[in-house]
Amino acid sequence: MENEVMQIIVYAGNARSLAMQSIRASKQGDFSEAEHLMTEARSNLKEAHHTHAKILSAASDEQTPIDLTLFMVHGEDHLMSAITTIDLAVEFTTVHEELKELKKHVTLMKEGERP
Repeated sequence: MENEVMQIIVYAGNARSLAMQSIRASKQGDFSEAEHLMTEARSNLKEAHHTHAKILSAASDEQTPIDLTLFMVHGEDHLMSAITTIDLAVEFTTVHEELKELKKHVTLMKEGERP
């Protein structure tokens, strides 16, 4: 089971990292790169979820007892952190897109044009 927990930690950590990179890309206005990074983040999250589901499935089998360890709790913490970061990255990207559009309108108004 330690290998499975380690897989959760690695995939969830990658997902979180990619989501943070996506936020930075959207802040720079590179929305195409932000979306690419989010696709990769979701793919890593899917792998972490799949591994987590395997552990839960094994735990539901009464013939395969699972001991809850601090290591497993750590893995689940990484998983939840990745989920939260991905959710926030989506929101940040939306805000950055709206902010870019507003800045464009303000610039046009300063130049005397109508948006």
